Amino acid sequence: MPALIGSASCACSNIRRANRAICHLYDQVLVPTRLKSTQFMILRAIAEAGEIAHCDLAGELMASVETLSRRLASARRAGLVQVHTGQHNKRMYSLSTKGQCALEEAIPYWENAQLRLRRSLGNDDWKLLDNFTHRLAEAAIRAESLPLSNGHREGSAAVKTKRSPAP
Repeated sequence: MPALIGSASCACSNIRRANRAICHLYDQVLVPTRLKSTQFMILRAIAEAGEIAHCDLAGELMASVETLSRRLASARRAGLVQVHTGQHNKRMYSLSTKGQCALEEAIPYWENAQLRLRRSLGNDDWKLLDNFTHRLAEAAIRAESLPLSNGHREGSAAVKTKRSPAP
């Protein structure tokens, strides 16, 4: 039986734990807007693009197309986003007037969450976090394309999965 990796030395566990804690803070601060942090990030990404294809939005947010489909469906039901079919039958998303208003209302709350975390972390660590998380995401993307070893022998039934690049 292989040795277990302690959570203290596991990048995946530590990043997920930090992500959950950070999202919980942002979700708490956003309560008056009735938006979750994930919804805010989707609305912001769409607003920044003006109009964006579903697959491009998934790539921008590093989310699976399936997960994003569920989130966008709820945003459509809530009247926050509009969708139409663009070139090559791509689903194109833009903010509705209601979505633009919701985003504008949420921005000061989001900035408050940012400020609270920045103060708690300290300016130097805040800058380090920003730089490191960008590098970490890029390293994980590069690591996805490395050959799969997992200690399996040649010809084993190990399955390699790879993120589909956004067209």
